[in-house]
Amino acid sequence: LKVIIIGKVIKYITWQSSSNDNFIITILNGTDNDKKYFSQIYKNKSIKNRKIKIKYIDDISKIKTPDLLYISKSATKNLSDILNNVEKKDIFTVSDIRGFAEKGGMMQVYFSLQKVKLKINLSVAKKEKFKIKSSLLRIADVIRGNYIDENSF
Repeated sequence: LKVIIIGKVIKYITWQSSSNDNFIITILNGTDNDKKYFSQIYKNKSIKNRKIKIKYIDDISKIKTPDLLYISKSATKNLSDILNNVEKKDIFTVSDIRGFAEKGGMMQVYFSLQKVKLKINLSVAKKEKFKIKSSLLRIADVIRGNYIDENSF
């Protein structure tokens, strides 16, 4: 369900630019289920009139130029380094890691009371020059202002 929601939400986000003919979603440290669901759901699909290409990496140094980076839970301990690595690269970051949006990620997808919820760090998204439609912001928990540095705990 989270994978489907990501595809739906992307329609409400505008990238500053994209150098790709395809809409590239990169999965960092994805589980077998992540790979299975992303591949099945987005096979032969397009977003914003661009064919979706899914790439899988296990090391942030292997990242090229995706439009969206999905960071799996197994990357939690390296989250700060990952977010620093993609800063200012026009990459929209998404994860289901607890506290992801508060730690500087752009969008967290999570379950609450058996419903899928979104948490969007609007400050980070604006800083990275993403535009998010107000209709999406109305249904999400929006974080404004500075995010919490995980090293301050």
